[in-house]
Amino acid sequence: MAVAEHGSISAAARARHVSQPSVSIAISQLEGAVNDRLFRRQVSRGLELTPAGTRLLSQARDILSMAAKMSVQADSQPQVLRGNLSLICFQDLGPYYAPRLLSGFRKAHPEIEVTLFETDLAGVHRSITAGKAELALTYDLGLDPLLPRQVLAELTPYALLSKDHRLATHDAVSLHELAQECLILEDIAQTREYFLSLFWAHDLRPRTQQYTQTFEMQRGLVAHGYGVALSCTRPVGDHCYDGTPLTCLPVIEDVSPQRVVLAQSRVMHPSPVAEAFVNWVANDWQARHD
Repeated sequence: MAVAEHGSISAAARARHVSQPSVSIAISQLEGAVNDRLFRRQVSRGLELTPAGTRLLSQARDILSMAAKMSVQADSQPQVLRGNLSLICFQDLGPYYAPRLLSGFRKAHPEIEVTLFETDLAGVHRSITAGKAELALTYDLGLDPLLPRQVLAELTPYALLSKDHRLATHDAVSLHELAQECLILEDIAQTREYFLSLFWAHDLRPRTQQYTQTFEMQRGLVAHGYGVALSCTRPVGDHCYDGTPLTCLPVIEDVSPQRVVLAQSRVMHPSPVAEAFVNWVANDWQARHD
């Protein structure tokens, strides 16, 4: 499970505090026992599960989940929750929610361990679909509609401009006006298409586009007047990394919001830790909105 989650033997060994050779031997022995290859090596992408590996991962999670439940039932102190929480986050969204949620959960259940991953939307979808992570904190964008999910927030897109931009003094800005500018986009599948679709829905095409790899590079370019951008997440304090201020304005047109969700994998029974985290998040959300 650790190799499947982390994508390499070395990372799995570090996460489980064992030697790399012991992990390699264990994988070889397991492949011999099931008489099938469980992993294939991908250049620049580490180890990926084969179809047989995906099936076995699901079964392994079920076995460990049942074992954890048996342990809780047999524990003389059943209120003590132990085990591992496997959570994958969309890299732009995770920092706004995961630290507070995980910290609060750990305070309530100090014996649990957390395996935390961050990746792009496509990576989140692959991991939650294949069962590499039990839970995903992500946008409800392109997810399997049958995945169980809990809505944590709805975020309406807004525009980012430099402080001295000609539109910065307006109360709001239109997509038509933004389409005349250089639109700075994160070059992330599904994220890129979502923001472009806001223009396409109004029969607009941005005049020019500049792609970046990170949210903070996007904000930095906007702050220094290179172009404009759209975003759903908004850090506290409208500044880029070097302190240059940004202007954030609502969009005049009716644009579809993005739902922030905690989604559960369908390829395994949820572990007691995952169930407890989902319930804890639901109670936290309710308490914050009462």
